Amino acid sequence: MEFRVLGPIDVRAQGRDITPSAPKQRQVLALLMAKANHRVSVPALLSEVWDGEPPRTATTALQTYIGAIRKALAAGSGSSAREIAEQRLVTDGNGYVLRLRPEEWDRPRFEELVLSARGLLEERQAHAATEVLSRALALWRGAPFGNVRHGSRLTVQARVLNEAHLAACEVRIDALLLCRRFQEAVGEAVALVGEHPYHENLHSQLMRALYASGRRAAALDVYQSLHRRMTDDLGLPPSPSTTTLHHVMLQDHPDQRYLAAAGAGALE
Repeated sequence: MEFRVLGPIDVRAQGRDITPSAPKQRQVLALLMAKANHRVSVPALLSEVWDGEPPRTATTALQTYIGAIRKALAAGSGSSAREIAEQRLVTDGNGYVLRLRPEEWDRPRFEELVLSARGLLEERQAHAATEVLSRALALWRGAPFGNVRHGSRLTVQARVLNEAHLAACEVRIDALLLCRRFQEAVGEAVALVGEHPYHENLHSQLMRALYASGRRAAALDVYQSLHRRMTDDLGLPPSPSTTTLHHVMLQDHPDQRYLAAAGAGALE
């Protein structure tokens, strides 16, 4: 079977979608998938599904949902519900554990690829790192748990995954800059800056990519927009590192060693 959380939750067996269609069953399964191989307590599941105010019948309803999920997994895998209860979706004290092997779900694959790419970047193998990151990001299919209503716990889990996705995107832009693929870096950074208007590192990456592409005025405009937004909305100036980058780019004869170290390259 294949379990996917990097987007709407999706469970497949032999190419067939066996994801529960009932909203509460899907919500229970989503939290179990988010915490795969870790125990999720019954109180946590009840709180997630019923927003912290479960009715008296909630525990019985939860047991029914777990039974239905086990039957769906059994039907999809050609095994029995008892086997699923003993080996796949197991009762653990006052909770449940969904047991998944690393090759069965997308999150470990993504994390392994990103870790590999970071190692390649440390070895200055930027081209290889870029390709590995492309494979990692290709695993994403949209907003995590996008087909499930979020309670407090799934909201946190979705945020964790979104942060991991954003971090991988930032690493890829750094790799593109090192590869001198500046136009691609500009395109990817522009999209992310639009989604994260107060994220300084993304603005810095966009500044570096624009500057290295010969678009100094556009790079300086990015800084001015960030400075205005942060001071007006947050009452804070950009950090010293971002301000220093802006100052260097203002110079007619900038410190090329600084720019090269920053990934902005040297204008030729």
